[in-house]
Formats: sequence, C-alpha cells, structure tokens
Amino acid sequence: MKNYTGIVTATMLAVLITMVTLISSCKEDEGGEVPGGGELTITAIDPAKARIGEQVTITGTGFNPDYSQNEVKFYAGDDLTGGEATKIYETATLIKGTATSLVVEVPAKAQDGHIIVMANGEELESSMDFVVDTSIGNPVLTSLSPTNGYPGAEVVITGENFGESVEAIEVKFDEVVATISEVTNTTITTAVPEGMTEGEVQVNVSREGTAADKTLSYTVNKIPVDVKTAYWTATDGIYRGIISESGVIIIRLYADADENFGSANGIEVDVDGGQIYFSDQSNIFKAPINGEGPVELLYEGISSTGDIAIDKVSESVYFTARDSFKPVLTTNSYIIKGSLDGTQSLDTLYVFDRDFNPSSNQHEGPSPVSPKLYVANNKLYWTDRGKTLGVWEGSLDGTVEAKVLFDATDGLVGPSGITFDRESSKLFIADNGLSSGLESTIYVGNLNGEGDLETLVGPGDNVRAPSDMEIDTENGFVFWLNVTNENEMGETELNRASLDGEIVEVLFDDFNFANYFDLEIGEVLPE
Repeated sequence: MKNYTGIVTATMLAVLITMVTLISSCKEDEGGEVPGGGELTITAIDPAKARIGEQVTITGTGFNPDYSQNEVKFYAGDDLTGGEATKIYETATLIKGTATSLVVEVPAKAQDGHIIVMANGEELESSMDFVVDTSIGNPVLTSLSPTNGYPGAEVVITGENFGESVEAIEVKFDEVVATISEVTNTTITTAVPEGMTEGEVQVNVSREGTAADKTLSYTVNKIPVDVKTAYWTATDGIYRGIISESGVIIIRLYADADENFGSANGIEVDVDGGQIYFSDQSNIFKAPINGEGPVELLYEGISSTGDIAIDKVSESVYFTARDSFKPVLTTNSYIIKGSLDGTQSLDTLYVFDRDFNPSSNQHEGPSPVSPKLYVANNKLYWTDRGKTLGVWEGSLDGTVEAKVLFDATDGLVGPSGITFDRESSKLFIADNGLSSGLESTIYVGNLNGEGDLETLVGPGDNVRAPSDMEIDTENGFVFWLNVTNENEMGETELNRASLDGEIVEVLFDDFNFANYFDLEIGEVLPE
C-alpha cells in the first residue's frame, strides 16, 4: 500500500518554495530599474517654437509609460515678491506619451524659457529653450452676420487672426473685392460689393496674401422692385435708406450728439417741402431732408412725445405725448396739435386719464401711439397699447368723441402701428405680442371698423415684434418695422408685404433701436 501522505506533503512544500521565490523576485524589481528604462533625460523639444495652444513633442528617456503619470511645466515668468526673482512655471496639458516621448499643449501663460519634466519621482529641467511664437497664424473664418442681403449691405465676418490693419486684409465675394471699413483681430466689417448678381457666393479672407483655410457662404438677395426711400429714427439719430439696382445705401442724416437732440422718436417727411419733422422725448424739430441742417426746434418741454403726423393742407403737426411718472394718483396722455413752423400755440385735442396702480408702481391707462391722418375725411387714427387697447378714430380738430374700431375682442394683443388704403378703405394693423409673451400678426380690416380682422402676414421671422406702419399704394405694399431679437428695442429691420400678403420681404436690416419710420412719397427735391 502506497504512502500518499508523504507525496502530498512533498508537493505542498515544493509549491511553497516556488511562491516564496516569486515574492522575493517581485520585491527585488520594486527597487530596480525605473519604468520605461534608463535615466530621465530631455533630448529634444519639437517644435522649439510654437504658439499658445499648439502641441509640442518632448523627446527623452525615463518617462513613465503611463503618460498621465508624468508632469510637464513651461516657464511662465518671475515672481518678484520679497525682492528676489523666483521662476514661475505653468503646468501643460498632456495629450499622449510613451517612455521616450510626451506630447503636450503649450499653456496660456507660457513664456520663452526652459521646460521641466517630472517623472517617477524625479524632476529635470531642459538645457534648451522653448520659444513662444507670437506671430499671427493664418486667418480663420467662423461666421457671417447676416448671411444674406443686398449689394451694399454691411456684413460682419467673425473669426481669428485678422490682425488690426485694414490695409493688410482682403475680402472677396467670389472673385469681387469688397470694401472694408473696420478690422479687429476677431472681426472684419465689410459690405457686399455693388453690382453683385443674386445667388450664393463664397466669402474668402486673406491677410497679407495668406488666405484662410475655408470660405463662408453668403446669399446675395434679389433687388426688390419699386422700393420707396425710407427714413427712420433711432436712439443715435435719423437715418435714410435707399435700395437701387446697385444695392442698399444706409446713411445717418443727423446724429443726436451733433445736433443737440435726444433719442429721436417719431418722424414724418415732407418731400415736396424738403423737410423732416421728428420728435425726441420732449421736443418737436424739423430739419432739411438732405441731412445738411440746421435742425430747428419747433416746440419744447413736452413730456414723453411719441410718433408724429403732418397735414400740409392746414400746415399742422400732430403728435402723441404722455406725462412722465409723478407721485400722484392720476397722470394723463394726450394727442396734441401744433403748426409746422412752431409759431402757433399747442392745442390739446384729446386727453386720457392714467391711474396709478400701487401693485405695479406704474400709471396705467390709455397710451396712444402712431397717429395717422385722413385729411379728406377729417379723421385722425391711432393705436393704443394701454388700458383701452385697440385702434381708435377721432377727428383732426378733436371735436368728435373718439371711438374704438378694433380691440381685444377682435384678437388684438398689442397694436403698435397702423396705416390705411383710402381707395379700398382698408386698415392695416401691426399687432405686437412679444412683450406679453404672445404671437405677433399683421392684420387687415375695414377702415370703418366693421367686420372681422383678417391675417395678412402671420407670426414668424418677419413679424416677430412689429411696430409702426406705412403704405405705398402706387406699388401695392405695406411696410412695418420688425425687431428680430428677444429685446423689443434691439436689432431691427424694415419689412414689406404686398397688399394680398403673397410677397413678404426684408428691405433694410442690420440697424439697431429703430423707433418709427416714414416713406418718401412724392418727388425728391434736388440737393
């Protein structure tokens, strides 16, 4: 009979000896050669000159094969605290690596100087310098604003590495060189070249002959037909916009800072008389339509004036106004009449009470805006976005009691502009719902207030926050201002639609803080 006990004991002893040998071997390895092998060295920096954010490869030996366990620092200047200069280093981001190479990104505060590599508990400073490349790289194009427009329209190109010199930059729309008005390192302000044909083109940029790696697409819009010259007010002055076969031209006729008026508000032009009539927050002015001044003060000291309208027959100017906030229970809003030469005393046609609401700390009540005249019928029309929301009708002398033509029961939420077609007796309404979180619409209805309102142009990009309206009956279009961003007083454009609503288009854009506008109806006097 065999002795199995002895065999098992011998086998277990052999296994035990083997395990002890392995453990001993492992312990010897822990104190042996550095992972990756060899002494920690830095033999090369490639490239030795690079821009902030670019990648650099450090070659050497003794790096940890797990690249994340290494640390690389770039010289970042001196700390002079305490009177002695102490070198400062900034840690770089590690991209990848092996035991003999590390790829890092040049940190934001790097300066010319040595670099330091830390690996496996050791630290080594390079003997060679790294140099930060401060030259400008190739132009980089990111976006265009806007991405479409007419010849002559302003375009802002956003990107990088443009420099600061207008002379060093060239912009082309396809192969047509564009005029540049301003350059920063990240933006170029240019314009669509005159005479460009409609369709998609490629915008390319070069700096001192070095072209950007890509181009951006821009759509040249078809020039609209039969466009009237438009005038509008903005917080910084009075503008004129013209569209011709060669493109769009927008100029500022009068700057508020130069002519001593405040933020321009209401406006109406007298083409035959060669004058622009406008208001600011407390005054009524007139000035030559060609922008060559002088600006003449007609009436002053009026509180919160709004839009204006003129009657050449009676040589009168009409405008809305409202008392400024006062610590009293009731203030008023008004419709007022004066003379075109400012010699007659102001006549208040309509007065509306505005009661103070303690919960909102504001005066609430009628707030007439956008007056329009129908001189032949002795009618005065206006919109009201206040307590008596709607479209109203009164008389040119104020002797007829005002009445509502359309209001909230007809679907209106914020009527802010009106115009009308005398021939068809149709009324057009710009209904602005943006401030109330509602949709906006361009409506059409009967001028006598009978029947229902119909949608001419529904909510969308062209009717985001519409205000003020004018009509060109000769060519069959209604016009309105439209705010295109969240802020009701922000980026603005002038739109129009055919009287049947089938054509809707943007005429002028890329201007800000427009308030009211008027069209040039009649012959332009020679300048």
